[in-house]
Amino acid sequence: MFQLVVYVCVATSACETIKVPFAYATEARCAEQAAIVAGMARARYRSARALSYDYTCAAKPKTAQAAKKGQVASKER
Repeated sequence: MFQLVVYVCVATSACETIKVPFAYATEARCAEQAAIVAGMARARYRSARALSYDYTCAAKPKTAQAAKKGQVASKER
């Protein structure tokens, strides 16, 4: 799973960092979403000016699976 963070600038004067609260299964899908998120940020400024963006698709660390109801999770040693 990949976590997306996008840094967007519209007309080099309005910049923001957007951390997307979703994880993506592949790095390619994460990159596609970066373009979509950048376009959505540009639309908020209602500007026809130049858009630039940079993004990072970082692998999320795996988390332990939640224990089923009635079971206790244990850690092997």
